[in-house]
Amino acid sequence: MQKKVKIAVSELILGEALPWSIYDPEGKLLLSIGQIIVDKEKLDSLCKHDIFRMETVSNEDPNETSPFRRLDEISRSLDKTFDAIESANPSAKDQMDRLTIELDTLCLRAPNAMLAWVHLPHTFNSSLAHAIQCAILCHTLFSRQNLPVEERQSIMSAAMTSNIGMRGFYEQVQKQETPLSATQRRMIAQHPQKSAKMVHDIGVKNATWLKVILQHHELNDGSGYPSSLHKNQIVIGAKALAIAERYSMMISHHSKHDPISIGDALKVFFMEQGEKYEKALCMRFVLELTLFPPGSFVELANGDTAIVVRRNMEQPSQPVVKSLADPLGQVFEIPLERDTSDKEFEIMKLCKFAGEATLDRDEIWGYRPL
Repeated sequence: MQKKVKIAVSELILGEALPWSIYDPEGKLLLSIGQIIVDKEKLDSLCKHDIFRMETVSNEDPNETSPFRRLDEISRSLDKTFDAIESANPSAKDQMDRLTIELDTLCLRAPNAMLAWVHLPHTFNSSLAHAIQCAILCHTLFSRQNLPVEERQSIMSAAMTSNIGMRGFYEQVQKQETPLSATQRRMIAQHPQKSAKMVHDIGVKNATWLKVILQHHELNDGSGYPSSLHKNQIVIGAKALAIAERYSMMISHHSKHDPISIGDALKVFFMEQGEKYEKALCMRFVLELTLFPPGSFVELANGDTAIVVRRNMEQPSQPVVKSLADPLGQVFEIPLERDTSDKEFEIMKLCKFAGEATLDRDEIWGYRPL
């Protein structure tokens, strides 16, 4: 949502581009963001009346520690927890429970930053990144649904541990250029059972957690594995994780294949909904991410390249964005928030940004450094 903030006279600087659009008390647009007040007469005229800018209000608190840094800590802890699971250390269950609750809490407090983490490149190995991406995407699917917290967290735990049975092998396959051998295909086909057994061996008795791991590669039409289950035989969490895994793999920066665009990835679920994937979940997935999810790059009508910072669930085509570079590719020293409801800054299409790996995410999302 947005609120009106009164603009002080001292905030208006002659000859400099406006950092926000200016409105009168009734909400009528007077000047658009980026326009320049070139003469003192115009400036004096504006200052005679109350003028306002619009400020987006979010449930994400910039005074909290950066969720991006906390995710880095969770990733490192998850790596150690995977070591504990592989050695059948019973303490791994408590570690997983703690990490799941922490990640679930982060997703509730900073949902847009979490989705941005899913879509932006990172330095962790592919198995870790994939596990956390899938957990965040599963949370996104169910956070606004009437699903008990305990069940949502069980699905997130399953998402993070569903591939533990082929952890080292996963890294190898992601880099392998040659076709899979018969042995490798067999290992992949068996990894749901192996992963479920490893999790069970550390003391997990939670039926949802274990079933989601066992069934996360089953598909509605029976073409999945390991048991060729059909639609009504597959638990809802496994259906959600199947979507999350497919999406994560398609947009992955770690895959041996070039990632496809977010738009093309979302189109897959429109085409395959109801056949391989649950139709209602596919629709919900697209609606929750929106066509311009946080962390995606877009070209604006004025030619700027911008990054999506927050979704606009009421007007999905008008998310909150910040311009990173001008039409000539010159990067702005400070990202500029743009009003995508303004014709000058409406989103034209998804695009790429060459400097995505070096972005200061804390600055863009407004979080304070540690």
